[in-house]
Amino acid sequence: MASSFPVEFLGDQLTGVALTLPRIVAAFLVLPLMTSETVPALVRNSFYVSLAILAYPLAAAASPTMTVMTGATWIAVLGKEVFIGLLIGFCFGMVFWALGAAGAVMDTKAGSSMAMDMDPIAGQQSTLTSVFLMQLATWLFMVSGAFTVFLDLLMSSYALWPVASMLPPLKAGGMDFFVGQFNYLMTAVLVLSAPALVVMSLVDIALGLVNRYAQQLNVFALAMPIKAWLSSWVLLLALGAMVEVVMRKLYENRGLLKVLQSIL
Repeated sequence: MASSFPVEFLGDQLTGVALTLPRIVAAFLVLPLMTSETVPALVRNSFYVSLAILAYPLAAAASPTMTVMTGATWIAVLGKEVFIGLLIGFCFGMVFWALGAAGAVMDTKAGSSMAMDMDPIAGQQSTLTSVFLMQLATWLFMVSGAFTVFLDLLMSSYALWPVASMLPPLKAGGMDFFVGQFNYLMTAVLVLSAPALVVMSLVDIALGLVNRYAQQLNVFALAMPIKAWLSSWVLLLALGAMVEVVMRKLYENRGLLKVLQSIL
C-alpha cells in the first residue's frame, strides 16, 4: 500500500528555508556584487533560494525548534537575521566602497566629475574612474577567492548564531570594531587617492604661477585636460599598490567570523 506523503514535514522544510533566506538576502543586498543591472531578478532570486536550501540543514541542526516559533518571535528573529546579514555584507563591501569613493575623489579633483556613466556594480551614476575601480574591485573579489570566503562565512554563521536564538548583547569591543571599519574606509580612500591628489595639486600650483605672469592665458581650460591625463597616468602607476591594499583587506576577512564571535 502506498504511504501518504508527509505534508506537515514539507511545510516544516519550507518554513525553515524561509527563515534562512533573510540573512542571505540582506548580506547580498549590502554587498555591491549582484545588482539588478548586472544579474536578472529571476537568476538573482533563484541563487538566493538555492543558498537558503543549502544552508537549511546546518541551520536546522543548530536550531531544531526554528519551525515552531510564535508570530511575535518570528518578527524578532527576522529582524535579527537581517541584522546579521547586513553586518556580514557590510564587512565585505568595504573594499568596493573604498575604491569607488577614491575614484570619485580623483575625478572631482581633476574636474572631470561632470562625465558621469552608469555603474553596473553600484547601480547608480558614477564618475569614470569610480566605475573602473568598482569593476576592478569586483574582479579582484571573484578571482582572489574572497567570494568563496564570503559564502563560507555566511553559511558558518548559522552554526554560530542559530536562527531561533536571539542576538547576544553587543560586547564592549563591538563599538571599536564598527568604528574601526569606518576608519578603514576613510583611510583607504585617502591612501588610494593620495598619489593622484598630490600630482594634481602640484599642477594647480604650477598653473597658478603661470597665470600670475601670463594673465591672458586661460589656465582653467588647460588645467582640466592636464590633470585628467596626469591622474590617469598616476592611477596606472599606482594600480599595483591599490591591488595590494585590496588583497590585504580581503585576506583579513578570512578571520572575520572569529572577530564577529568575539564582539557578539
